[in-house]
Amino acid sequence: MKFFKSVKFRLTVWYLIVMGILLFIFAALSYFTLYHNLYENLDNNLEDRLIKLRSLLRDAGEDVDIDIDMERELGEIILIYYPEGFLWKSSGPFIDAPDITPMVREVAKGAPLFFNTTTTYGRVIRFYAAPITVGERSFILLVGRYFDEIKSILGRLRTIFILSGLVMMVLAGVGGLFLADRALRPVDRITRTAQKIGERNLSHRIEVHSEDELGRLALTLNQMIARLEDAFRRQQQFTADASHELRTPLSVIQAEATLALGKQRREKEYREALETISQEASYMSSIIDKLLFLARSDIRREQYNFEEVNLRELVIDLATSIEALAQEKGLEFEVGTVKDLVVRGDKDRLRQLLFNILENAIKYTKTGKVSISAVQKDKMAVVVIADTGAGIPSQDLPHVFERFYRVDKTRSREEGGTGLGLAIAQEIAEAHGGKIEVESELNKGSTFSVTLPISPVASSSGKKKTKEKHRKK
Repeated sequence: MKFFKSVKFRLTVWYLIVMGILLFIFAALSYFTLYHNLYENLDNNLEDRLIKLRSLLRDAGEDVDIDIDMERELGEIILIYYPEGFLWKSSGPFIDAPDITPMVREVAKGAPLFFNTTTTYGRVIRFYAAPITVGERSFILLVGRYFDEIKSILGRLRTIFILSGLVMMVLAGVGGLFLADRALRPVDRITRTAQKIGERNLSHRIEVHSEDELGRLALTLNQMIARLEDAFRRQQQFTADASHELRTPLSVIQAEATLALGKQRREKEYREALETISQEASYMSSIIDKLLFLARSDIRREQYNFEEVNLRELVIDLATSIEALAQEKGLEFEVGTVKDLVVRGDKDRLRQLLFNILENAIKYTKTGKVSISAVQKDKMAVVVIADTGAGIPSQDLPHVFERFYRVDKTRSREEGGTGLGLAIAQEIAEAHGGKIEVESELNKGSTFSVTLPISPVASSSGKKKTKEKHRKK
């Protein structure tokens, strides 16, 4: 039962259907071509015989009483009628046929005629009749042959076609099954390999032996498995990093609570313990909020309130908060060229995006300055955030946007943060149809470029304003 539901069986059935149709068309064309040629040859033969017999009768002149039996060929019927429809002479086998006088009288009017007549025994005779003149006498000459030989040939041909067709269909079915099995064998191999692949052995790959459609399918599946393996690895790493990040503050909270409850302490010591617990709880809450944001972004359930956002206003408003952070570390904060650009997005999320990058720049810059600028390139707004900090090693650049990734693994939590800021920034940029690029050189600083599409509404209104200014001028 399973075999009849397989692709192999369906391919074989379709192959047999197509083969059967082609065989039928070939047989039909061959049969009707031969049928036409046989009857055409019969008519030509009858016409040639009549011309020859007419020539003999003319050569006989007034002596029309020649023995036509001597001139008759095997299987041929010769009849000579008077124009009035009376039989004068006949040669050949006796025929018991309906009266052919009407056809004779029709030919007597001057037009040759082909016609068929059927004997009482069901045998069909093909006649060719034409008027002839011998001396001053007129006759109607008929030459005929039975269809038996043609019917016999066509009957044998039909039998050959039917028997050979059945044999060919059986052979085609066996051959089709063999070819389908051979063609689909790689699919079985792909299926067996795919069944062996699980979450514990995602490193397995399907062997690719060809460059055809099945080879491309195997290659595509290998690429998909590689992506799944990478995603699973990142998920495991993400889970491990999240557990590690949350375990530290939990350990601190547990230790502080145990020490505070271990014996009677002064009010100041209780307050210090509660402050430590509160700080660690706030840190855990921050991590959980960021993890929740990333999780909701992964399943596209994070809600964004899109509106027209003026980047100039956003950057200037953000500069006030950032400048205070820079001054705490003794850094210079510079607001460069900021164009009046409008993008469509969530203002709070865009602020979070820029804040995370700026905060990261200040965190990793010991001396020097941090700057921000916003310019237009083509139809995109580009916000550039540069610093003169430690820079990022080239081997770490591809990983800076990964979750919980820190360039300097030895940094403390206070200095290095949670390792989620840049990952969140990238998620926000992609949700707005943009991207973040980074260029960095060790000990010389880093430059982050945030590219966002300019709002089409803002672009069209800007063009209108420009036209109005030109008109006023």
